[in-house]
Amino acid sequence: MSKNYLKIVCIAIGILFLLSIATPVIASIGREKDGDGFKGVYDKGKPDKPPGKPDKPDKPGDEGDPEDPSVDKWAVVIGIADYKGKINDLLYTDDDARDMKSYLISKGYPEGNIKLLLNKKATGQAIYDAIEWMAGWEGPDSECVFFYSGHGSTYDGYNDGDTEYTDETIICWELKHILDGFLRDAFSSFESQKIAFIFDSCYSGGMDDLAGSGRVVVAACDEAELSWDGADWMKNGVFTYYYMDGLNTYNTVEDSYTYATPLAHNFVLTEYNYNMNPQIYDQYAGLWTF
Repeated sequence: MSKNYLKIVCIAIGILFLLSIATPVIASIGREKDGDGFKGVYDKGKPDKPPGKPDKPDKPGDEGDPEDPSVDKWAVVIGIADYKGKINDLLYTDDDARDMKSYLISKGYPEGNIKLLLNKKATGQAIYDAIEWMAGWEGPDSECVFFYSGHGSTYDGYNDGDTEYTDETIICWELKHILDGFLRDAFSSFESQKIAFIFDSCYSGGMDDLAGSGRVVVAACDEAELSWDGADWMKNGVFTYYYMDGLNTYNTVEDSYTYATPLAHNFVLTEYNYNMNPQIYDQYAGLWTF
């Protein structure tokens, strides 16, 4: 895809956004396309109250249980490149998730302690169920990771119960919004004082609703910016490519962000003539080390 084509499409999408308040912009990672757009807020909606911690499975070894619950490291890793229907697909977002899972395994996460949701398996219900699964196992001393790479968008309204009218969202496989406030509520019961949230999606700088004590939120771009798929040689989103490079060198959330930020920014500016400014919201004491 040529750079000129990318710029023209981005401009066209921006115009569509200004013309329509009711229908959020179709925001992808560097691949904006015309179409019917996202289908509205995910049906599950906002819980009446913060969810309690679900019961842990009765015995280890059942289907879906962690293979080694004595290792107190837990992750939900999501990558959606192939969305429902014939439009809205991305390039390397599922590869981003696979690479993150491989990295976590290399850092001592048992494979059974990671919920990997790719493409059509990353429905809204599956994402909520995966967070609930992690909530059932985590505790005050747990290390938890939530990683998402895929479409991001914005949604106007007060559906998630806070005072912010325009909310940032991730988009599940069936093309529905999961608002930042919904994710905030889903993680409200977590006791862990070591949680990392990593988003490679458009408008993800607005995911600071998830910030809190013991947490780090890393986002590929500012809340008013797009995130971008990488070049063919990267086989990743631009931010994830450089962030994974940083993780493999430094093994900390913060140092990897510091390493990746100028590289991702400069690549997008040079190749696409667009500003992409990664963001971090860090309330973890010291360095968040894997």
